[in-house]
Amino acid sequence: MCRRCKTPMFELVGPPCEAPGCGGVLVDTMSLKTKECWKQCSKCGAEFYRMSGAEMLGWATRTIGRVLAGEKPN
Repeated sequence: MCRRCKTPMFELVGPPCEAPGCGGVLVDTMSLKTKECWKQCSKCGAEFYRMSGAEMLGWATRTIGRVLAGEKPN
């Protein structure tokens, strides 16, 4: 979270929230302080899939590579 602007430092907007009845989207967020990542709903705030920063960056790199190669992202 940026201290000045109070927003996460790194986000990728993803699929719809998995919570029943919620209309938000899952946002991939990375904490540079704890080096952890998680998916958090933009509407209800529910957290899903907590993982290390290295795992998330590897996933993001592979996804960007596939998109640049012309494949559809998951």
